[in-house]
Amino acid sequence: HLLPERAVGEVYRHLFGPEQLAASEVENGAARVATDFHPDAFGFVRILVLDRKLTPPQTGGLVQRLLEIETYRTLALLGLPQAQELGPTIRRIETELPLLMNEMRESAGIESNRHLLDKVTSLAGDLETGAAHSLFRFGATRAYHELIGHRLDAIEEKALPGLPTLASFLSRRLTPAIRTCVAIEARQDNLSRKLARAAQLLRTK
Repeated sequence: HLLPERAVGEVYRHLFGPEQLAASEVENGAARVATDFHPDAFGFVRILVLDRKLTPPQTGGLVQRLLEIETYRTLALLGLPQAQELGPTIRRIETELPLLMNEMRESAGIESNRHLLDKVTSLAGDLETGAAHSLFRFGATRAYHELIGHRLDAIEEKALPGLPTLASFLSRRLTPAIRTCVAIEARQDNLSRKLARAAQLLRTK
């Protein structure tokens, strides 16, 4: 919603949840923006722009950037369910791999090592299946998170008394989800290298 500030005044603070409101001055004081990033009863996230002295080009650019911030936030969060789904499989592989490494130290004979190699290959297959499905999504999550930062920089926020800016609000709510995706991706990569080394050792034996 784009409205003249004089028609709304400070009432905007009561249009959102009191503990969820994020607001700031933008465009060098030409406007205020406010949102709670929370879907309303109809499923829409409401963003309020209070126009002080925006020019038409400023208005169009600001509204576009705010819509992009919300769109990219939604798209960035698509990686979180996938990260949560992959977590148990990664934990299982992280638990089983050290046990296999201990068996490798004590194993002797072709058949024993072939059996261990089959186990390592099976774990690698489980890992790579998840990694193949999540590769694009995690990459997109990182890219959208970066775009959010660029759009927030572009609107040039200045804090209002007693309220978090959009950037600080999103940092608290969005960053943990992004870190979860990044951590899962890093664990996948680390396990992939370890499994490859284990397989190489077994083939050498």
